[in-house]
Amino acid sequence: MRKIGTLSQPRDARRFCDYLLTRQIDATWEQESDGCDVWIRDESDVEAARTELGTFRQDPGAPRYDVGDQVKKIRSEQAKQQQRMQKNIRSVPTGGPGMGRMRQANIPLTIGIIAISVLASFGTNFGNVDWADPRNADFRDNLSLETKSYLAMSFVDRYDYATLQSERGEVVDWTVFATADGGDSLASLKKGQVWRLITPMFLHGSVIHLLFNMLWIYTLGSSLERLHGSLFFAGLVLVSQIAGMLVQVLLPDWLPPSLQGSPFAIGASGAVFGLFGYIWIRPKVEALYPIRMPPQNVMLMLGWLVICMTPLIGNVANGAHLGGLLGGVAAAYLWPGRVT
Repeated sequence: MRKIGTLSQPRDARRFCDYLLTRQIDATWEQESDGCDVWIRDESDVEAARTELGTFRQDPGAPRYDVGDQVKKIRSEQAKQQQRMQKNIRSVPTGGPGMGRMRQANIPLTIGIIAISVLASFGTNFGNVDWADPRNADFRDNLSLETKSYLAMSFVDRYDYATLQSERGEVVDWTVFATADGGDSLASLKKGQVWRLITPMFLHGSVIHLLFNMLWIYTLGSSLERLHGSLFFAGLVLVSQIAGMLVQVLLPDWLPPSLQGSPFAIGASGAVFGLFGYIWIRPKVEALYPIRMPPQNVMLMLGWLVICMTPLIGNVANGAHLGGLLGGVAAAYLWPGRVT
């Protein structure tokens, strides 16, 4: 929003903003100690609004500004539109045995993400897999299905990651290679395995990790998918997850340990923070946006973001949190989405 000027009387500020509404310019005013500030929501309307303000100041009582009936009609239409949009929000299920097939059918992607995450997390034993010694020629044949699945869905195949150390002549302790530093984080992407930008979101390190992320995916995702449709929701999840994964991997080593990059991050928290960022920021861009993030939830998410960067909580993909949040916030400004 951009402030374009100040009017001395609330009556004039209200009259002028009503007039701008008839010109399809979204404006509001706030009373301050020195008068009433006039704000324009859309940057593209600022210059036109300033021109209108100059004209208004010359003759605030001109008949052209008597738009009461017209404004009532416009606001009535806006209210009806908001009611139609709110229907999407009121139908969001709260869970429990009463949630029927029809309601689930409205959020197939949200349900799909949760289902795949549960299957992948339990199917890979939450990352507690057995590694084989790669110095044996047939070592991959000896890997369990859990290990093979985990390797295929991680951002980087850990054997490919550690191979860089071997090629440089460094001694690799293959019993602890999965946490070794100095490997090639992009080894698998360089082979064209681009799915690895997405699949780590389905893996989780514990039941609590899984439950926490899936609760937020359902709470935030179901509202967005109902409002904008599955295609938009898929795009937002992809943007958030990819942004979070790239930031997580590419953060430099000179940052504090809690913010250093790592290709071994797993979990849907990057996507979660992206969805949160979108719902948090979108109403600030579009006044009539029907979803609002309660202030206490905003404080909870931002507080958790900061706490995870402290020594109080270790082994957290803070880069994914930050990258996902930035992706969601950027989408809120650049990608309004069509209401279904």
